[in-house]
Amino acid sequence: MSTKKIVVLGGPGDGFSLAEAIQFAERAGRDVKLVGFLNDVLPRGEILHSVPVLGALNDWREVDSDVQFIPAIQKVGDMPQRARRIEDLRIPDDRWGTFVHPAAVVSSDVEIGCGSFVLSCATVQPAARIGRFAGVRAGAMLGHHCEIGDHTYVGPNATMCGRSVLERGAYLGPGAVLMDGRVMSQFSLAGIAAAVTKDVPEYWVVFGNPARRVGWVKRPQSKP
Repeated sequence: MSTKKIVVLGGPGDGFSLAEAIQFAERAGRDVKLVGFLNDVLPRGEILHSVPVLGALNDWREVDSDVQFIPAIQKVGDMPQRARRIEDLRIPDDRWGTFVHPAAVVSSDVEIGCGSFVLSCATVQPAARIGRFAGVRAGAMLGHHCEIGDHTYVGPNATMCGRSVLERGAYLGPGAVLMDGRVMSQFSLAGIAAAVTKDVPEYWVVFGNPARRVGWVKRPQSKP
């Protein structure tokens, strides 16, 4: 089996968490290798986590064709813009990779979309579905029949109870809990340790126990 080569889209932050997970898997004997980063801010050649920045995100065409990409550019309150940035790259589906940490527990029937990652000590129970370009951070728990859509984010130690749903671009913050059967609509945000007991409308920001609306996620501007 050939080694799976990965370039991380991003940098310090979630990008480092993903990079460390890939390198951990390599040290554990998995056929995977971190090749470098693409980053819109840092200069080409700078060393991050022992591998180089290969260029900006738009330079993906310069990367060898046997390398796959995984984005780790999710950011609280900025999910609509980050989702658009990924999609505007027009990277073909066969160039997007997926990654599951060796210390994660993912049921055999779980579907994971391209460009998504699941980090250490996360648990994904049977019949769950993970969309494209989604991030599941360390210690998160996705219950049975959960669904998380494209560009979603499940923070460290967050919990999705059975049959709950994160729609496109929704963000479940660290330690937050989404009650069984409840839906967080597209680009909504639940803050740290929020207890989400009711459906959350799109672009709402909720905090607290029980979670209540405290603001809105900024909607993206229309393209000219």
